[in-house]
Amino acid sequence: MRFLIVGVGAVGGFVAARLADAGHDVTLLVRPHSAARLHNDGLRLASRDGVRVVRPSVVTAAELTPGYDAIVLAVKAEDLGAVMAGIEPAVKPPAVIVPFLNGMGHVEPLAGRFGPAVLGGVLRVVTEREDDGTIGVLAPLFEVELGELDGSPSARVDRLASAFREAGADVTLPADTVGAMWDKWVYIVSIGAVTSLMRAPVGEIVAVPGGEHFARSVVAEAVAAATACGHPVPAGQVRVTEQALTAAGSPTTSSLTRDLIAGRRTEVEAVLADFAARAGAAGTATPLIDLAVLALRIHNQQVAA
Repeated sequence: MRFLIVGVGAVGGFVAARLADAGHDVTLLVRPHSAARLHNDGLRLASRDGVRVVRPSVVTAAELTPGYDAIVLAVKAEDLGAVMAGIEPAVKPPAVIVPFLNGMGHVEPLAGRFGPAVLGGVLRVVTEREDDGTIGVLAPLFEVELGELDGSPSARVDRLASAFREAGADVTLPADTVGAMWDKWVYIVSIGAVTSLMRAPVGEIVAVPGGEHFARSVVAEAVAAATACGHPVPAGQVRVTEQALTAAGSPTTSSLTRDLIAGRRTEVEAVLADFAARAGAAGTATPLIDLAVLALRIHNQQVAA
């Protein structure tokens, strides 16, 4: 398949490299200043096995033409407006759009602009972009969930799933794609609120009195909010989230927390604030999540200053 990857950060760069390794035709859509670096240095991934370089094709928005089978979006939510305008020349049949963004706020604008080209997608990886552009692979996790937004079976989803399996992903096709996206949102809201408020990994939080109770309280708050919004989280997924947030000695944090500690701007609006706003509109209070929103908004203000 021919892929266009939009966003060559910790997520997009990892996905691009894995698809290219599997023999797929991968092109990176980047800004002009990044194009020169990628032409010269390639895409660098660092893991416990060392550093390797992948050299996909690179284009800028001015050079973009149709001809792609899939357009993978791996950008920050705040960049979505500019990205939608940038990819428009490439969104021609049979191209599908696979958004690997946090939260749910991207679904409506994408579907409103590109209609049936938009699929639902969930990606789970543990990666981090270093200052020199190298993508650090912090764990071998590579899970993908794909589907039509209405949950119907389709040949194009099957073909895309095969491509990701060839790239080494553990792929599932949920019956309720939007529900699967909400399940992930509950997870990242929970771990984001817990570890960013405490500025610590899970293991350090649950190692002190009250830490585990705090973590479980945040999960319960997020699960109740999702249920009130019409997307109840299956009991098995609730247990997975609770276990992840209460595991003794766990080094797990979230991308929100890593950005916070590194002094970078966080995705608080797309991940936490939108979730809390939807919960409030559904009549459910989220005091702990609201506290995390406040703390990260102050952080973002300080970064901007």
